[in-house]
Amino acid sequence: MPGDSEPLQPRSVPGPAALELSVVVPCYNEAGNLPELVQRLRAVFERRGIRGEIVLVNDGSRDDTGKLIDVLAADHPEVVAVHHPQNRGISAAWQSGIEQARGEFSCFIDADLQYLPEDVWRLWREVRSSHADLVQGYRSSIGRLRDSRFALSKGLNFLLNTLFGMSLRDNKSGFVLGLRETLQDVLRRRFHYRYFQSLITVSAVSKGYTVREVETLFESRLVGSSFMPRFPAKVVAGALVDLAKGFVEFRLRPRWESPLARFLEANRPAREDVPLAGWRRALWRAYFATLPIHKWMLTRRGEVCYRDLKRSQWLKPQQVRALQEERLRRIVNHAYRHVPFYRQRLDERALKPADIQGIGDLAKLPLLSKEDVRENLFFDLFSDNHDYRQVQRIATSGSTGEPFVCFVDRGQLEMRWAATLRSMEWTGYRFGDRQARLWHQTIGMSLSQIVRERIDALFNRRIFIPAFEMSEADVARALHRIERHRPVLIDGYAECFNYLASHLKDRKAEIRPKGMISSAQVLPDDSRAVIEAAFHTKVFDKYGSREFSGIAYECDAHAGHHVVAENYVVEILKDGRPALAGETGEIVITDLNNLCMPFLRYRIGDLAVAMDPLLACPCGRGLPRVGRIEGRIQSMIVGAEGRVVPGSLFLHLFKDYDWILRHFQVLQERPGEVRLKVVKGSRFQEAAFAELLTQLAEFLGRGCRIEVEFVDVIPMVRTGKRPTSLSAVKIDYQEVGSSVVPPPGS
Repeated sequence: MPGDSEPLQPRSVPGPAALELSVVVPCYNEAGNLPELVQRLRAVFERRGIRGEIVLVNDGSRDDTGKLIDVLAADHPEVVAVHHPQNRGISAAWQSGIEQARGEFSCFIDADLQYLPEDVWRLWREVRSSHADLVQGYRSSIGRLRDSRFALSKGLNFLLNTLFGMSLRDNKSGFVLGLRETLQDVLRRRFHYRYFQSLITVSAVSKGYTVREVETLFESRLVGSSFMPRFPAKVVAGALVDLAKGFVEFRLRPRWESPLARFLEANRPAREDVPLAGWRRALWRAYFATLPIHKWMLTRRGEVCYRDLKRSQWLKPQQVRALQEERLRRIVNHAYRHVPFYRQRLDERALKPADIQGIGDLAKLPLLSKEDVRENLFFDLFSDNHDYRQVQRIATSGSTGEPFVCFVDRGQLEMRWAATLRSMEWTGYRFGDRQARLWHQTIGMSLSQIVRERIDALFNRRIFIPAFEMSEADVARALHRIERHRPVLIDGYAECFNYLASHLKDRKAEIRPKGMISSAQVLPDDSRAVIEAAFHTKVFDKYGSREFSGIAYECDAHAGHHVVAENYVVEILKDGRPALAGETGEIVITDLNNLCMPFLRYRIGDLAVAMDPLLACPCGRGLPRVGRIEGRIQSMIVGAEGRVVPGSLFLHLFKDYDWILRHFQVLQERPGEVRLKVVKGSRFQEAAFAELLTQLAEFLGRGCRIEVEFVDVIPMVRTGKRPTSLSAVKIDYQEVGSSVVPPPGS
């Protein structure tokens, strides 16, 4: 069956006024049935108000089927003719037909009139009312001829259900209806099959799609002959071989492709990066071979994601946009069909997924606020087909100072990890190079998570420098450890880099990494210059959040932040419209990966400068860019005993107390003194709050005075945030021997 496993090519998708349903009909020697089939399907379209088409695929027929199809196509605008010069089988005919289909949904039906054309409407009604991914018509026993073929069909259905852990009434039925892109994905397979039509729902379920069944009548063939003889020994043997192959492909070793794989098949990047070799490749293999002991959610799929992200960064800008829009259509379809919150929102606005065909159509969707997420977290924002075993809870106080919880699935986490590693390489780092990380260490982590983190650090040759425990002695020790480790890459909190740089120039330490990745706060240009001069390297800014991890990164051109466009669509809005180049607007993010809890047009609360999407970056990457991130405030809090901590400490420390705190803010006017404003949560408890204060005192120093003020509300600033920390204490990073300068008038 030549071409049985040929990749499906991407096709331009019509606008919302296009066809709703394409009925794809494989035809082999069916000249006697086609006129009636077309007439009855056209009547269904008219009677039920369906904007439909009929795609007739002549599969190398030896009678007048081909000529008749051309006549029908000429006489009826709803009919599309497709021809195979040779017989290639039903699944190949499906594939050719769906490539030519223009409807949002597609339906497969045989040409022999055994399945009733009128039942297409019943499948169509079910897919729209149930929101299942695939609806299959199962053959009713009413009036069905109970011959040897009936017994063989029942036997095959039993084997399919047993081997693949399913419970469908008619697993092998080829009368199915679903979104065109869903069926396109279902038809993709690794092996060559003689009768893949028997495995279509097996393929669908193995790929995570939901299947609903609808009882349909099944009549005896009246015209023409079936390919199945009365004693089909050869067919049975072929079907058993298919079962064995299918068991390997869909049960023992199910194949997984990254979300980019199909697009990259048809869109070759402008260049390819050099792969790892030698000891680096050996370490890489060992890293993935031991995943369960150092990564909880990451699997070998992360390696596939990384490989494809390495390629997709070199796509042209128009290709990247096409990729985003293809994935946007998928996530919107998924959200509408499986997430009650979005289905209600779209229905309230009389919108269907087909109305969102490109990034420009996103404006039709309402914005998603943090309050929307909080109010609908359990369970309207959860998809109805998510796997609890592959979902992770993400907790953060956020830079607004208000605790926030969301959930992400394994697919999103693996793409996060891959994008992070890719961005690290933009600094000159390669897997296996030494790293140093200025981070929060183990706040909020369980013992098992801490152990995994340590093992992961060994594989990555990474040391941790505690970012929340900085005194004069701590800084000296930290610089000594970094110098001794000789890292190629240092990453961590921006304000910590700034603080270390002020001490580094006063010591003889030589720390010269290839790059430093700065996150959490954006440094002013003068502070960046100080850090780069002290460490003799370049700073690469990262923009991210707990909800999404890395959203945009600087490349070696340092000309804006490249959005991880394979993962997110980033809009910058001003007055409800896309901001012009050079304008500052609100960042709104659509996550293209998180299926368990989709984030469509999420107001993250940051501001950024828009850049011209047509202006190419000197680095050659086609990923879109955003300019300076302006929505975060740099702050350092000066505690007792010479301790200086970044404002991000409070985000990590307070995130596990979201049940007692609604909002918080740390204010400082003098060193060693802080005022903690607190809006109590609904389950506030004095004992838990005292525990939190004890932990806070450990970081700020026992001598630090902490004044607590309970308030009803903490006002937002113009960025729409409640800053977690605001300090009037000036830290002079340029003046040797003095790290704290009292505010004027003190």
